[in-house]
Amino acid sequence: MDVLKALQALADPTRMAVFNCIRGCGGASAYDCETGECDANEPGGVALCDVKCKVPCSPSTLTHHLNVLRDADLVWTERRGRKAYVQIRVETLRALAAFLLETK
Repeated sequence: MDVLKALQALADPTRMAVFNCIRGCGGASAYDCETGECDANEPGGVALCDVKCKVPCSPSTLTHHLNVLRDADLVWTERRGRKAYVQIRVETLRALAAFLLETK
C-alpha cells in the first residue's frame, strides 16, 4: 500500500464524499437512494448508480474519482449484470490505520 497515494486520494473533498457514501453502507450492502438506508438484502457493495445519487456529480466525474480511489487501493469494483458495485478495501484501511498509529 502506498500511504501517500491513499492520503492524497482522500484529501479531495469530492473523493472523500464518494468514499464516505460507500463507507456509510459499511461496504457490505447496496445503498437505497430513496430511503437513505442500506439494503442488507443486497450484499456485496454499493451500486455505482446509488453513489451517484448521493454524491451529485456527472458520471464522468464520478468515474474519475472512483478510478483515483481504486488506484490508491482504497476501493475495488465488480460488474454484476448491468450494474457495477464498489466496495471498500478493508485491508488497505487497516494498513493505513496501522501506519498512522505507528510510533518510532
